[in-house]
Amino acid sequence: MSGQADDSVPALVDGAWLAEHLDDPDLRVLHIANDRAEYDAAHVRGAVYAHGYGDFTEDRDGVRALVPSPERMAANLARLGVSPEQRIVCTAGARSAWPARAYWVLRYYRFPRVHLADGAVPALREAGVPVDDVAPPVAPTDVTLPEPDEAIIALSGDVLEAAEGGPARIIDCRSDGEWLGEAHGHAEAPRMGRIPRAVHLEWERLVREDGRLLPLEQLRSLFSAAGVDGSVEAYPYCGGGVRSAVAWFVMHELLGYERARNYDGSWSEWAVREELPIERG
Repeated sequence: MSGQADDSVPALVDGAWLAEHLDDPDLRVLHIANDRAEYDAAHVRGAVYAHGYGDFTEDRDGVRALVPSPERMAANLARLGVSPEQRIVCTAGARSAWPARAYWVLRYYRFPRVHLADGAVPALREAGVPVDDVAPPVAPTDVTLPEPDEAIIALSGDVLEAAEGGPARIIDCRSDGEWLGEAHGHAEAPRMGRIPRAVHLEWERLVREDGRLLPLEQLRSLFSAAGVDGSVEAYPYCGGGVRSAVAWFVMHELLGYERARNYDGSWSEWAVREELPIERG
């Protein structure tokens, strides 16, 4: 596993680990969702609510759901009581791509100890993790972010080169309807279809109903069947770089495919730039 340098804790932590370390003084659990009611109903004890779109994306230059600017991200994290000195665990109340998105954004801003909980809240509770409905008090932090890690983000130029015949692999993590150009995703886009030369591997195929990722060798087999083995750059994309963060996490952090880079702009950017090619059907 790739994970973070100089840290023996893996990127993916199970319920047993979280239950054992929940009271560690430097641990901060984030519950990422777009509906506060999910958090209010049940969350890991002590978890802080973060809004997926509001805290881990921003709209810029006509493109929705991009990674927040350093200034915006620092303000969001300060309000959430999060700092790079903490160990961060990302969770959600049901199967969701948002914990992986939050993980990727924090890694992009070089947080050294960030983790994904393996399983949504019900699965974590079954594993012995304390769960309640109490929102803890949050003390704002003072956050200064370093230069982001450009090695884990793909830009439109990178993806266009692959779409025009370059060696990198493009992975479409959206639904069948989006892939075929027959349906919009979570937000309507000016064009429907897919990026040329992409392979289709919907993100939900990687995750069980209870939010736990599939066993490592099954994940490796799914990517291998899609022609992705870590030997060249791999650019997962979706509607806005959220669902694709799950594929990036699996490739980069679990399978060790260090050339995997999340296409943050994804279809939100590709669809609005009419000069970029698309396929349908």
